[in-house]
Amino acid sequence: MIKSRRKERDFTQKQLADLLEVDRQYVWRLENGKVNFTMDYLDKVIFKLNCDQKDFIVIPIEI
Repeated sequence: MIKSRRKERDFTQKQLADLLEVDRQYVWRLENGKVNFTMDYLDKVIFKLNCDQKDFIVIPIEI
């Protein structure tokens, strides 16, 4: 989800990393689910990408 939002905003991984004050490798790990992060950090990512929290919430559906 982070990767698609980043691309929608025409940001490179490096540009997002600079906004988040992390290195590009960390952004790659975020996008690929290789790192755990807090809701506070997710809020920071959402703010920098100018998104809404609901875009990142997945509700499982029972069939």
